[in-house]
Amino acid sequence: MVLIYTVPSQPTRKRAYVWRELKRLGAVYLRDGVALLPHRQDLEPRLREVDDRIREYEGTSYLLLSIDFPSGSDDTLVQAFQHERRQEYRELHHAGVRFLRDVLADVDADDFGFPDVDKLDSELARLHRWYEQIQARDYFGAPGSDITRDILEKCDRAFEHFAGTASERQENDGSPPDDVFDRLGGPSSSPQAVPDDFPL
Repeated sequence: MVLIYTVPSQPTRKRAYVWRELKRLGAVYLRDGVALLPHRQDLEPRLREVDDRIREYEGTSYLLLSIDFPSGSDDTLVQAFQHERRQEYRELHHAGVRFLRDVLADVDADDFGFPDVDKLDSELARLHRWYEQIQARDYFGAPGSDITRDILEKCDRAFEHFAGTASERQENDGSPPDDVFDRLGGPSSSPQAVPDDFPL
């Protein structure tokens, strides 16, 4: 499906809204104002909603369904979708590594407690929602999903250890944790960095 559209430049929030909605659907831009999505029954009504909103914004739009592209271009278009999702997986992987570093920093602090647990719990939930959103628009199985899921599992384990430590500290009136890295699930001296073989 191809949506060809223009939206008045002012106010800018209207153009930004359309762009965000199309990106949320996982659209790939062939050029400015030309967005591409696979023709799927679950996507068509959502794309029609964007089309209607553009018209409400006094823009122009043309929604083209089941377009036949020149022979040989299918692979190129699929790769464009995979590239977009691969970049998102990589960004989320980086966020997971930062989360592990935040856990480690809080474990090293002398006065962490349940407010820190709540903060990290909210961040961990956000990372999982982000992963689900990427998965939902990963229409062609982009590389990077597995390695990103692995880092989120490490984040889950680290958080569980951290929450347990916070509970023990409260019970023991603030006594320090015994083995920081054991609590984070491994003996390494720092959280896992992005692997060299992460799909680029």
